[in-house]
Amino acid sequence: MHKMPFTLPIALTPKKALLIGAGNVAKQKHKVLQEAHWEVEIISKEIKDSYFADFDVNVGTIAESDLSHFEIIIDASGDENLGCFLWENRKKFGYLLNVVDSPKLCDFYFGALVRYEEVSILVSSNGASPILSQTLRDKITRILPRSFTPLVKTLQNLRKTQRVENYDKKHIQTQCIKSLGKVFIIGCGPNSLESLTLKALETFEILDVALLDNLIGKEIWNLLESLNVECISVGKQKGKQNFTQDKINALMLKLANEGKNVGRLKGGDPAVFGRVFEECSFLNSHNVEVECISGLSSALNGTLTSGIAPTLRGISSGVLIVSAHLRENIFHTEWLHWLKDSPYTLIVLMSHSFAKKIVQNAKELGISLEIPAAFISKVDSKEQKTIIGTLGKLEEMSNLCDKPAILILGEVVKKSLEMPYAGARIILES
Repeated sequence: MHKMPFTLPIALTPKKALLIGAGNVAKQKHKVLQEAHWEVEIISKEIKDSYFADFDVNVGTIAESDLSHFEIIIDASGDENLGCFLWENRKKFGYLLNVVDSPKLCDFYFGALVRYEEVSILVSSNGASPILSQTLRDKITRILPRSFTPLVKTLQNLRKTQRVENYDKKHIQTQCIKSLGKVFIIGCGPNSLESLTLKALETFEILDVALLDNLIGKEIWNLLESLNVECISVGKQKGKQNFTQDKINALMLKLANEGKNVGRLKGGDPAVFGRVFEECSFLNSHNVEVECISGLSSALNGTLTSGIAPTLRGISSGVLIVSAHLRENIFHTEWLHWLKDSPYTLIVLMSHSFAKKIVQNAKELGISLEIPAAFISKVDSKEQKTIIGTLGKLEEMSNLCDKPAILILGEVVKKSLEMPYAGARIILES
């Protein structure tokens, strides 16, 4: 019966190793051995990779009598005859052998290592596929938070100062689980699956639970459920403040402390009026690791899909993205001042419900009501609709479209009418 080779262990003490070969494959093995702080001697008939220019390489062949000097030999030469010779003589000289890409000539395999200071996680496919091992390692690296490493030092000190029978094992287990929780704040774009970034999609696969805003499209919700991710709606709507920000923060913390990968899913991009700072600050203050993933903002997606170019040479030299209200749905007027002889296009989020107030305050500030305007509702969906008119007709325009909607103000609205657009378009007579 053929005995299964073992994976190269994480040795308690460095081993004296011989690496045969100085090409690209040998380079990968050498990096692993160096990281493990092993004593490595390199020998090769020729140096094929410039990487080895910085290391002492014995150019030539190794004498048979020298084989007994090593505990580990890695043959990355590609010489089939040499590999067979080393395999047949390994017991005679007392070394463990790995012949690269020849599983039958191996006493052990290399694995893909994930290192977090004192914690090492090794992944091996038993020689079947190094690429698979590396892929699994990279995924583990994304899943595990680095915030658990301080716990390792605490437990090390505990072992030094207390006897095993005195450990509160239940408490230690609770702390271990707690340290593995991580929160991903994910921008999910305006609506559809097609607008998700690849990074967002990849992150969905490692989530245990997702907290979703109202702006998250049904397609995305369905995808998460198909991946067996628990979905919890934490949307906030005008008049329906079921989940305050404090409640959302508390829920994220609770789930992370249960050792779960938590996805905080937001429509658009979290950095654009998405309260990402408040949530990151809160979680950081409770030692919960956070990873932020950008998304496509409706402010930009909506302009392009509605056929409006927000910057046009000679017309608009920039874009200002503002919100029509502050916290607790309090309308404010500071942004309206930018409409006076402005060289910029204004994109106003969360403005649909304030159409009447915007017009009233524009009149009071002496702002021209003939400034071209467009409401784009349900951006990035089959029901997307663009209503084009002027600042003075915002209330009428808002009645012709639904929420959510973005508002675009500026001469570019009128100048972009020849652009291709998606969904329905209604142009009001001036």
